[in-house]
Amino acid sequence: MKRIRILHTAAAISAACAVMLSGCSVKFGTNVKPDDNAVVAQPTKSGVSEDMKIKYIEFSKEYKYYLKTQSIPDDTAEGVAEQCAEQRETIINYLINEKIIMAKAEELGVSVLSEEEMDAVEEEFGELVEEQVEYFGENADYGTAADSSSISDEEKKKRGNEEFDAYLADCGLDRDDLLMWQVSAKITEKVKEAATKDVTTEYSEAQAKFDSYVESIKQLYADNVSEYESGSYSAFWVPEGARRIKHILVGFSDTLTDEITACRDNGDDAGADRLRSQAAEDLQEKVDEIMGRIDEGVPFDDLLTLYSADLTGSSLYPDGYLLVPGGTSFMAEFQQAAFDMSEIGDITTCVTDYGVHIMLYASDAVVTDEEIKSYVDYIYETLDEGKKDNAFSEKLAEWQAEYSYDIDYDALDLTPPDEASDTSDAA
Repeated sequence: MKRIRILHTAAAISAACAVMLSGCSVKFGTNVKPDDNAVVAQPTKSGVSEDMKIKYIEFSKEYKYYLKTQSIPDDTAEGVAEQCAEQRETIINYLINEKIIMAKAEELGVSVLSEEEMDAVEEEFGELVEEQVEYFGENADYGTAADSSSISDEEKKKRGNEEFDAYLADCGLDRDDLLMWQVSAKITEKVKEAATKDVTTEYSEAQAKFDSYVESIKQLYADNVSEYESGSYSAFWVPEGARRIKHILVGFSDTLTDEITACRDNGDDAGADRLRSQAAEDLQEKVDEIMGRIDEGVPFDDLLTLYSADLTGSSLYPDGYLLVPGGTSFMAEFQQAAFDMSEIGDITTCVTDYGVHIMLYASDAVVTDEEIKSYVDYIYETLDEGKKDNAFSEKLAEWQAEYSYDIDYDALDLTPPDEASDTSDAA
């Protein structure tokens, strides 16, 4: 047996504990099948307990479960053999990491969950099980029934439990095994927390990162307004003078808009302007009606809902469209009219190729202090978690070297790493 360096991190360990089920019968396809109690990996570190050894049955449960969830009936089949070999390596590495982490949990005094922690794990586990029982109950074979709609909820639940347990049993598992996976994941979290308790992140680091990003956005705006407008940069910074504009579009017909567009495409701007000028005159009565209702005090938003041909855009931007000084995203007439208004609450009109716009200067566009803080908080949490992930990965690598596991590659039908390297070098 030869040693292999284990590369999987705590994130991979947690991912391996996820309960994900789909249905199919599975046969264990590997050529070599040791006795269930055969040891397939053991630490070379002296003085460790027998519990640190990994038996084949521990491996096979995980592996059969993987094959079943992936709907792989034969792991030697062409097209999946390499994938399955990679998964066998992943599983044995995961199991080694789990043994090491559980041992370190004892040393760090975090191997036992509190009553509150266990309650939370069991609650989450119970929800996962209920989802699976419901799935199996809905998809069970009820014989002559055309579908499950005529089956009682009680019968579905009964069958769901039976099918779920049979599914697990086919992998050599039961619900307690799945619960222990959840418990293991929680203990891993506690070990990570204990092992990285001295890893700290200053809030100023997050603030500096945000400030740097804002500076890059400002430069982008200065260099290329169109690119600024096309991105989501306004969530983090908007230029001075930016404003929110609501509008009621008294729109031209689609046919007329197409004619105007065709004129523009053919270089006939004068013809396009004549078409829309005449059409705008035809809409003036409707525009006057709306303006009159605004003068009567009818809320702008109510009239927008009642009259505007741009309800989709208005619903996407309920606070109004964002217009920035020098912007190019909107038609020039719309952009100009938006910035001709001097005070919030002002109303004006303009004509574009789409119709007559009744425009409201709804508000100045700003990124609030609360929004900025939420962004910085997120950056802080991300930086802090990243530092702790890296620190825990380094600590895990130290522990792996300390225990230095030997793996029985033959038993797991795996190529030893030195042989794989030789083959790669030869190629």
